[in-house]
Amino acid sequence: MLLGRARRTQDPAKSAGLLAQAHEESRRALVELRDVAWRVHPAALDEGGLAAALETVAERAAIPVRLDCALRQTPPPTAQAVAYFVAAEAVTNAVKHSGATLVTVHAEQRSDVLCLRVEDNGRGGAAPAASGLLGLARRVAALDGTLTVDSPAGGPTLITAELPCA
Repeated sequence: MLLGRARRTQDPAKSAGLLAQAHEESRRALVELRDVAWRVHPAALDEGGLAAALETVAERAAIPVRLDCALRQTPPPTAQAVAYFVAAEAVTNAVKHSGATLVTVHAEQRSDVLCLRVEDNGRGGAAPAASGLLGLARRVAALDGTLTVDSPAGGPTLITAELPCA
């Protein structure tokens, strides 16, 4: 509605104010939408497991994503969901912030641990305390897992999640 009002007004100052307000409201709406999407359980996990869910992450990415999903057994649903969210956020961050041209996602189960590694060839400098990565660390910690972020300036960035499956 604000955009419509901005288009209809003849006053350039009022139009600029309305555009600024519309921009801020759309930014807030995107934050809220991400929060909602973050909590939604991906249907692909139920339909095809972690490998299928990771394929959807790769298909939606704006840069190539190479997948290597070497799961000999099916991890628990909670571990699969957290692994999916780690991969989705890491790929999104690589696309938005790193300047990467390729992301590699590797998932394997070692003994009773689901290990997920997401590496991009971008410029590095990812901050583990940033809101997205901090949220991932909390999700992983909720399962008594560990999340490590290795992202030196100049790159690459490697995010590793180890999730107990016992």
